[in-house]
Amino acid sequence: MLRSLGAVLAGWSPARSGPPHPLAATVAAWPDLVGARVAEHAWPLSLSGSTLLVATGSSAWSQQLQMLSPHILAGLAQLPETAHVERLAFRSGAVKRARAGALPLVRKPPAPRRRDPAPEEAPDERAALDRLRRRLARFQRAAAAHCSVCGAPVETAGPPCAPCAGSAERARRTEVQRLLFAAPWLSHEDLRAYAPACTPDDFAQARRELLARWWVMLEYARRRRRINPNRHERQIASSYVLLQSGLPPERVTPALLRHVLGDELETLLRAGRADVDNPSAPK
Repeated sequence: MLRSLGAVLAGWSPARSGPPHPLAATVAAWPDLVGARVAEHAWPLSLSGSTLLVATGSSAWSQQLQMLSPHILAGLAQLPETAHVERLAFRSGAVKRARAGALPLVRKPPAPRRRDPAPEEAPDERAALDRLRRRLARFQRAAAAHCSVCGAPVETAGPPCAPCAGSAERARRTEVQRLLFAAPWLSHEDLRAYAPACTPDDFAQARRELLARWWVMLEYARRRRRINPNRHERQIASSYVLLQSGLPPERVTPALLRHVLGDELETLLRAGRADVDNPSAPK
């Protein structure tokens, strides 16, 4: 018997689906497990056996999530689909692609690799080195791409390998700190005229590290109640005040020095300056 389309649609209901996919259940619960702010910088990527791989925005976020691992694993243990997850692994980068891309499939644990038989022992050191060079050359030829800086084999062409990228980042941050020590009143836009690759994060981190380092040294001088006569601590104090205030040297007043450094340290610095200006004065 023919039925009208309206009658068919009125009697239709979606079929019950099976249990949620473990990774889908993890993605759905992730913002509640770690919080909305953390979820912007870390996102579930794949499941391999009992290990959940999480994409993070940087190595710093990987370290932060590593400290939160017990809390996250405890939350996953409350879900029937993810109760088997026992370990978290982290991969820096590609968080936005992980959040916006299609849901990856759960990966099966890799099959055990077949080990090649051990090579015959080389007759001497020279033969062993020649064998090692040939083996490295085969790896170089078989690599999909090479680092643009050191030439080491890498998986994909484009950015340098991790050691070269880390070395370049450390050199850039060291240069930013050197410039900030020499001219602490520079803003990020001003400093980019001397270090074009400096990012806002580089600037903020260099400023925080310098302030923390200088304050430790100044606090040590305050506790021992003495300023070294070599002017090094006075230069550090000047850099600290200028970094904190963002003002050029000509606008720093004694009142600002006392406000930033405190009365005790400002008095020690003033006394040390008097000793430097007048070495013959009685102490």
